[in-house]
This record gives sequence, C-alpha cells and structure tokens, in this order.
Amino acid sequence: MTIKEELIQLGMKPEEIDNHCSDLYVKKNAISEKFVSEYEFKNIVKTFVDDIEHKLWYEIPFAYTEYYKKNKEC
Repeated sequence: MTIKEELIQLGMKPEEIDNHCSDLYVKKNAISEKFVSEYEFKNIVKTFVDDIEHKLWYEIPFAYTEYYKKNKEC
C-alpha cells in the first residue's frame, strides 16, 4: 500500500493530497499529524503554506510512488 492509499484509508480526502513530481503533499490535519508523527522518516518532512487557501501542508519527499511508476521527468 502506498502512503497516499494509507492516508486515504485513514480518512484523508483525495483533495487533501497532492504531489509535485515524487514529493507528496498532504494537508495538515489530525489524521496527517498522527501519520507524520509515526512516519519512519519524519525528520525529512517539512511544512509549507499553500498559495491559494493559505493552509498548512506537509511535504513528504520521495513519497509519491506513482511518479516512479510513470517514469516521468520533472
């Protein structure tokens, strides 16, 4: 199961998850906070404020595994 699939199974809405190339973006809320706190590589997870809604999101580097399956360049 991918991280994206796991987050959706935990209750995240698809619109609360995005990506840029191989980096997974996840809107910060109770579900994502718990996930990140238990994530094996949490020390590389950063937060940012999106430019549209000005909400806090997590950036999880290299976690969008679908990117690698598509083999696209960014």
